[in-house]
Amino acid sequence: RFFADLVGAESFSTIRLIYYPGDAPRDEDVGIAPHTDFELFTVLHSDNPGLQLLHRDGETWIDADTGTFLVIIGDCLERFTNGTLRATPHRVLRTPHERLSIIRFHGLHPDTIVAPLAQFGTPLYSPVTMEKHMRTTMRNIADGRPAWDTAANQSVSATYVYETPHL
Repeated sequence: RFFADLVGAESFSTIRLIYYPGDAPRDEDVGIAPHTDFELFTVLHSDNPGLQLLHRDGETWIDADTGTFLVIIGDCLERFTNGTLRATPHRVLRTPHERLSIIRFHGLHPDTIVAPLAQFGTPLYSPVTMEKHMRTTMRNIADGRPAWDTAANQSVSATYVYETPHL
């Protein structure tokens, strides 16, 4: 019930149906750069290839299965588990074929404090409200800061250090 009590009508949860029309090949095949999702977790279904997940080795991109439901671990789950579960890095490729995706981002109530749970040991992540985490991450992206640190092989948004938990 822990997580069930942290969601509701005011949570940062959304559902999106996204149409990717297909695109002519270019020098850069990445349509959406490597990142992790800001929320607790994401459930996704796609009808054609285009989504790739980064292997734990930090170098190999793996095509996600199509026609199935995929659960992607988000930043908040990484923070709650003190890094035991890591946010899933992924990217979207430009493809010559069109595709549809339905995506459910499971967020938390804006006032929820996202911090490592006691059973996961000494906290490695600073506490933050869901609202501050979302606003900070969106501002960082708008300011051109990458969401994924390739050299460190880690999510910038999941591991962001907050001075205070509240806005």
